[in-house]
Amino acid sequence: MGIEEIMKYVVEKLKEALLWLENFAGEAVAWFDGVFPPETRTDKITHWFHLALPYLAAAVVLTVVVCFCRCCCKCCCRRGRGGGGMVKMMKAPGRNVRMARGVFESNPRGYFRTLRANPGDHLC
Repeated sequence: MGIEEIMKYVVEKLKEALLWLENFAGEAVAWFDGVFPPETRTDKITHWFHLALPYLAAAVVLTVVVCFCRCCCKCCCRRGRGGGGMVKMMKAPGRNVRMARGVFESNPRGYFRTLRANPGDHLC
C-alpha cells in the first residue's frame, strides 16, 4: 500500500463519517420509532417512566443529601481540626480585640515591640 492508497482510504472513511453525521437525526428518529412504535409510544414511555421513577427519585434524594453533607462538613467539621480556609483567632495580648493566631505566632517579639511603641493603638 502506497501513501496515495492510504490517503484515498482515509478520504473515503471521512466521507462516510460526514454522511453518517448528516443523517444522524434521521437515524435517531428511526431508532426511536423502532424502540417506541407510534401506535404504542405513549403507553411504553409511561410504563418505562413509572419503572424508572423510584430510581430517579432516590438518585435526586441521594444527590441532595450528599451535597448537604459536603456543605455541612466544610462549614462545621473543619472548625475543630483547623483545616480549610478558616483562620484560628485569639485574644490579642494587651489589647481587648481578637487577632489571627498565625500573625502573633509568626513574630511575637515584633507584636510586643509594636504594642509598647503604640499603647493606645487598636488592632484592625
